[in-house]
Amino acid sequence: MKDDIFNGTGDQPPLPSRATRRIAKRSKYSSRGGIVVQLPGWARPRVVFFESKLEQRVLFLLLARGDLIDLWEQPPAITFWDKEGRRRTHFCDFLIRLSSGRRIAIAVKPAKRASRIGFVWDLQCIRAAITRDFADDLVLITDQDFTKGEALNAERYHEFSRSRNEMAFERLRDVLRSMSFPTSVGALAKSLDAGDQSFRTIFIAIYEGLLSADRTMPIDMETIVNGGVVQ
Repeated sequence: MKDDIFNGTGDQPPLPSRATRRIAKRSKYSSRGGIVVQLPGWARPRVVFFESKLEQRVLFLLLARGDLIDLWEQPPAITFWDKEGRRRTHFCDFLIRLSSGRRIAIAVKPAKRASRIGFVWDLQCIRAAITRDFADDLVLITDQDFTKGEALNAERYHEFSRSRNEMAFERLRDVLRSMSFPTSVGALAKSLDAGDQSFRTIFIAIYEGLLSADRTMPIDMETIVNGGVVQ
C-alpha cells in the first residue's frame, strides 16, 4: 500500500485524494486503502481511496473503461429529503466523467443491502435531488453486476499498463497482421516472442481494442482471443 501510494512519476509525488468525506482507517473487518491513478484529464497522478473490497473492485472496473476522463471518490454530499420528509445527506462513492462529457454519480453497495426497501427508497430520493451541475445520472453498482474474474482482470490491466512496453506493442501489431483467429493467448504469446512481456502486452491489447476476449472470466494462457482493430 505505502509503496503504491507514494510511487509518483518523476520527482513529484502524486497529488492527494480529493475525497470530501474522511475515509475510515482499515480494520480487520474491512478492506480500505488507496492506489495511485493517472487519467487523461489529469496533469499528474493522484491518490484515490476506497473503503471496502467491493469499492476497490468497482474502482478498477471504472479505471479499465477506455472512455474515463475523470474520477472523484467521495465527492461532495448530496442533500435530499427522504420519504418521511426528513432532510438528509448522502455521499456517493464515485463521480466519474466520460469522454462524451457525461457525468455519472455511482453508489456501491452489496446486493443484499441494496435490495432493502429503505435503501431503494433513499436511492430514488437521492436521484431526484441530483442537479445537472453535479451529475447527469446516479447508478447503483452491486457485486451482482460483475464477476470476480472481471474485477481481477481490471485490476491486472491497471497494474500491467503502468509498465507498458511500446516495443512489444509494435511487435504485436506486426504479428496480428498475419495471425489467424481465433487463437489462444498462449499461442499468440509464442508468436510474439517477447519474453515475460508477451502476456502483459497481449493482456493490455485486449483492453485497448487490438484484441477481443471474454473479460468476465480470468484471462490466462488458455483464453481464446479474436482480432480487433490493428492500428
